[in-house]
Amino acid sequence: MLNVALTGNIGAGKSTVVSLLRQWGATVIDADELVREAEAPGSEVLVAVVRRFGADVLASDGSLDRAALRSKVMGDDAALAALNAIVHPAVQRRRDDLLEEAATRGDALVVNDIPLLFEALDPRRFDVVVLVEASTAARRMRLRQARGLTDQEITRLIAAQMPTERKRDRSHFVIENEGSLAELEDQAQTVFQALRRRAAAGPAAGALLLLATADAQDRPPAFGAVARRYADAGARVEQVAGRALRRQVATLHPAVLLASEPAVPAARQAWEDAGRPGALLYLSEDPDPVSVRLDLRPWGGERLALAEEGAVGGRPRVDLFPTPNPLA
Repeated sequence: MLNVALTGNIGAGKSTVVSLLRQWGATVIDADELVREAEAPGSEVLVAVVRRFGADVLASDGSLDRAALRSKVMGDDAALAALNAIVHPAVQRRRDDLLEEAATRGDALVVNDIPLLFEALDPRRFDVVVLVEASTAARRMRLRQARGLTDQEITRLIAAQMPTERKRDRSHFVIENEGSLAELEDQAQTVFQALRRRAAAGPAAGALLLLATADAQDRPPAFGAVARRYADAGARVEQVAGRALRRQVATLHPAVLLASEPAVPAARQAWEDAGRPGALLYLSEDPDPVSVRLDLRPWGGERLALAEEGAVGGRPRVDLFPTPNPLA
């Protein structure tokens, strides 16, 4: 799993990029959502915030009045440090839980949306850092138009963050957001493709994935997503249908043979005749729950329920290609 941090100063367009990455299939962990969750009414974090900053940071319904709290920490480094010391540990614990859940599911690419990455965290804890950047003039214009802020408010918000010039050299990718939405999307797509290739790397590199269908009319939609996913991982992906299946399995000895449901009987026979090379998996509407294997979610698609031949009683794995056992 590739653990990515995405950051950008206020008004740079980070939220737009996050939305695109989510749409294209990345798992997104939103730091702002984690903060709101940590500061929910009745939480230990909110109790500690009130104890430190006073009851006047609460709204009439008992929730946190963020504007009131912001006015107490803006421009006061000691107060801001105290707030961070209360909130950040709870946020980090929740982020760790979500990362563990993502790894268990087999999600290959996780993007952490963290506005104050360089100000509040050590970026080295992430595999990749992506920075969304825009000039101060462009950011001022967007904040004025989109949020209706005054020049004084904008100046105060911008001054509260580390200048982007100090973040560039510490980032692996920089997305420049000075032009149109279409230009931003093109840059984000380029970065996403690079992240996707890096996230996909693993035991599939150089191995053969053979996709088996019953005939030319047998075209499972999932096969296209699977092919793209493992081509990114460096696998050789080929498709075979009908009578050619037995010959291809016998001569190519694929590392993984993935069959559509109609092709299962022929694929199983070809696999047996060839000496059971690699792993035989197949799509199934109602697979034996003991032998289900969950493929990592193809980019942006639904998770696939797969059955693996001979895997009854084995531990589920999250990749079509089993990780080699270093002790074997």
